[in-house]
Amino acid sequence: MHATAAAATEPVLDSFSKWSRRMRWDNVPDAIRAMVTRELLDYLGGAIAGRSIVGMPAWLQVLIDLGGRPEAQVVGGASVPPQVAALCNGYFGHVLEFDDTHDGATLHAGSAPIPAALAAAGRRGSLAGSRFCEAVLLGIELTCRLGVATRLNLIEGGWIYGALFGHFGAALAAAHILDNRPEVLKNAFGITYCFACGNHQSTREGAPTKHLQPGIAAGNGILAVLMAGGGLEGVKQPLTGEDGLSRVYLRGAFKPERALADLGVRYETDRLSFKPYPTCRFTHPAISAALKLHSALGAALAGAERFELLVGPQAHDIVGRPVPERLNPVTRMGAQFSVQWAAAVALMHGEVTPRQLVEEIPPTEPVRSCIARIECKVDPAAEDRDIGGCILRAHGRFGNREVKETNARGHPDNPLSDEELLAKFRANASLAGLSADAASVLAAAILGIDAMPDISPLLSRLSDLGTGRPVNCKTGFGRPDC
Repeated sequence: MHATAAAATEPVLDSFSKWSRRMRWDNVPDAIRAMVTRELLDYLGGAIAGRSIVGMPAWLQVLIDLGGRPEAQVVGGASVPPQVAALCNGYFGHVLEFDDTHDGATLHAGSAPIPAALAAAGRRGSLAGSRFCEAVLLGIELTCRLGVATRLNLIEGGWIYGALFGHFGAALAAAHILDNRPEVLKNAFGITYCFACGNHQSTREGAPTKHLQPGIAAGNGILAVLMAGGGLEGVKQPLTGEDGLSRVYLRGAFKPERALADLGVRYETDRLSFKPYPTCRFTHPAISAALKLHSALGAALAGAERFELLVGPQAHDIVGRPVPERLNPVTRMGAQFSVQWAAAVALMHGEVTPRQLVEEIPPTEPVRSCIARIECKVDPAAEDRDIGGCILRAHGRFGNREVKETNARGHPDNPLSDEELLAKFRANASLAGLSADAASVLAAAILGIDAMPDISPLLSRLSDLGTGRPVNCKTGFGRPDC
């Protein structure tokens, strides 16, 4: 090894490595511990629903059929090698766009660290719930802090940050469970940089690979840790080196001090948003505003002459441009990334749930007619990276109505209640055939995971879920093309 490289430091990753070795769950603030278990409840509920709705696509089955040591469980599936389990569960947990977001970092925080931690736990065998929760917290914190450390927005960079930064969060989560010796973790981060990927071209084209990318990050994080444990050396400055992630991926718009601010004292995990709607987070302000109009005007909305929707520039680029796949979506991805579709469904139905992802794709005539009357424009007063706000105006025989949304439902300043989060979990679990009582029992187990001496029985239970109902073309259960 080159002497200079051996002595190189990487402030952010080195600090997280030290934090991993000194972290103790009992020392984590109560509010953050509760947030982690809520996050696990939300993510696993989404993964159960995702597995139920999309089934087991043939292209995932190809990976499973390759074989290998069956050490980790797939939700609703067999035991497989850990990197395959991480990829599969990462896909299922993200495919409905029902998983968390960190609005400030503009990413899905748990979409890579959680499936990586699940797979690592499967490989390890017996694992205390407190150690598992530490791993999840570490992975989410690193992913989020890398996100807030860059000011390069999604339009400028073209990256999916949940996947790009999630590679490092996944590696940290996996290493905390499997092997967090300093030299192993340092090499794992360096190897991870060789794998790091995640692009928005899949979003622009509506390709299913968009929802696979967090799973790729989770699987790559596991591989990096295993290879580092086997002796492979990685680069020592994957973030700030001459050709590190900062320069090559982020155009130099990366401030390590932002990632390290109040580390271990202030938690970015405390700023997670839990989604009430299974669509891109950029559509949620419009959905919230549309639901308020639906509540106020009801059937009169059908006679509205036109709607004006003002959103931030980043939201407009990602979900608001009037292109055919957004104005008449024929795929789930097209609908999830169409603010016009999302607002129209909310206006016409008074809800946006996984059911509409089946019944309103392609849109029925009332929703299609409503979409045609929505003009989405950039709000010049909105912040560049604003997710939380929008203005929706309706014009018709009822007069002119305006709703201004500041923080959509689910935002940490407008959070879902514990009961709302439980109701979301029960609804998701029902897609796997669980009764309300059975879903409540499972939810209680997940919320109490940090007190479990061994989480293996819970992981086994999750592997039995996701296939509880037969394929049905109306509901979409088991249909990978719905």
